[in-house]
Amino acid sequence: MIRVNRRDFLAASAVALGGCATRTGAAKRKPALRVRIDAPNEKLVARTFSILKDRVEYRCGAPVIAVQSRADLILALDDQLPEESFRFDEVGRALRVSAGSPRGLLYGVGKLLRTSSYEEGPLGLSAWRGTSTPRGTVRGMYFASHFHNWYHQASPAEIARYMEDLALWGANAVMVIFPMINLQSWDDPQAGPAMDLVRQYARTARELGLQFATGLNNAFFIGAPKEFRATPLPDPLKRRGNSGHPICPSIPEGHAYIMENTRLLYEKLSDVGLDILVLWPYDEGGCACANCAPWGSNGYLRISRDQVELGRKYFPKMKSVLSTWMYDTPEEGEWQGLRDYMPQDGAWIDYILADAHEDFPRYPLDSGVPGKRPLLNFPEISMWGNWPWGGSGANVLPDRFQRLWDQVKPVVEGGFPYSEGIYEDMHKAIVLQFYWDRDRAALDTLKEYIAYEFGITEPELVDATLAVIVMLEEASSNNYQKKPVDAGQAQRAAELAESINAKVPAWARNSWRWEILYLRTIIDRERFAGAGLDSPAAEAAMLRLVELYHCELETDDPYHHRVRPPLKRAVDRQGRK
Repeated sequence: MIRVNRRDFLAASAVALGGCATRTGAAKRKPALRVRIDAPNEKLVARTFSILKDRVEYRCGAPVIAVQSRADLILALDDQLPEESFRFDEVGRALRVSAGSPRGLLYGVGKLLRTSSYEEGPLGLSAWRGTSTPRGTVRGMYFASHFHNWYHQASPAEIARYMEDLALWGANAVMVIFPMINLQSWDDPQAGPAMDLVRQYARTARELGLQFATGLNNAFFIGAPKEFRATPLPDPLKRRGNSGHPICPSIPEGHAYIMENTRLLYEKLSDVGLDILVLWPYDEGGCACANCAPWGSNGYLRISRDQVELGRKYFPKMKSVLSTWMYDTPEEGEWQGLRDYMPQDGAWIDYILADAHEDFPRYPLDSGVPGKRPLLNFPEISMWGNWPWGGSGANVLPDRFQRLWDQVKPVVEGGFPYSEGIYEDMHKAIVLQFYWDRDRAALDTLKEYIAYEFGITEPELVDATLAVIVMLEEASSNNYQKKPVDAGQAQRAAELAESINAKVPAWARNSWRWEILYLRTIIDRERFAGAGLDSPAAEAAMLRLVELYHCELETDDPYHHRVRPPLKRAVDRQGRK
């Protein structure tokens, strides 16, 4: 758990921060950072140097140049290191970053960037030394590219840069699905653009040396014939959902429909590749007919096996991840059924994924993972305590995710956090670092994030920023759980953020990462201590978020309100406000 001394942190709101020298964007020209590349002329090595150059020059203006000798920094490959590992040591007066592969070098440059100093004077190269090897084998991120959210609307250049940033934090896989839930058929006018977007993510992942994943289940197009639709699931606990347009795989025509559309999806991905297929039981998907029930240990396993076996004809090295999300909710014997299934028929399953809306499911923790497969998780980093998703700015719940990670860190090997946008960027960094080093505390990652992304390194400013995050998390959690929110604390968080805002470097102040946190404090102040979300200050903050998220004030998307700030002037032409 994050164990912040809350009283000391909140007291920071009363600290006079004026003792820290105010920085400006008018930085003096700095000495060049001279980089020697001792590695083959590979595209990803060149891309890594380009990323290093861009991030350093953006933050402090120090030119980064490639040299053959007299280097300050050496980037090297060392086949004695594990593929994804990196090492920092010294060669003469130069810092050397070595890695076991080009992708490992990208991870090493991420650590270099986060632990270097961009203060006044020459660029301060990282003082960190040692070797770092990831413990998690699947360090993924699931981009939900729908509802005209940021992933749906961002330009290719923005998407590529953001994927670079996540790779710098240690990601090695990206998941994007083809959103059949929103489409009539392959002939829908939006089907082509939607597939183009999936393929774009796949190509960008390839360029960064990342694995590409997509998902499948038994839910397909809106226009699927009614005669072989699935029987709706009983959902007495309101946790599984009956979204999408699921098909019954026990009806022969339904099975044929599922497999033909699965085949068409594979064909459309055949040239960009597919490394990981994630199978999903509930929310979208499921069937409660007598031949499919209980779904999670019966019909779901049969159709998932067929989809995986077909997929391996197109992608022979494709790994499969069987999700058990919402198994036995309510109790139907699904976990035990999966355990019984694995010894006889489960050879096609490479990983098992588990998670829930709140605490992690007890079965794999208490009884072990069926088939002794590697276990992945699915942290819901976007929606909890947050409606509309991202609508009030940065979502910051580090203590929650530390608590949930502590439940599973001895057994989980990685996962795919669910993301609806960029507003939970801090969560992504925290979870990716959990996957890299299961014993790393969220607080340590946050401090590194604050230094690198906000340019805040003075101890009192770091503590003040953490104090803001603590107050925002408390307000969000209390509001979600219908507990009173401390109006005075919301006011203090906004005042403290205003003080910090005057002291962060210009490049950070103009960064969307700092801006969405700063705007969140304004919106919280207005809704909990001010005139509400109709106030001019709240409206201005939400309009800025609309710009940053690429939202639409007028839209035909019936779901866009889920990811758009709740402005009264926003119009959903399908009738939803």
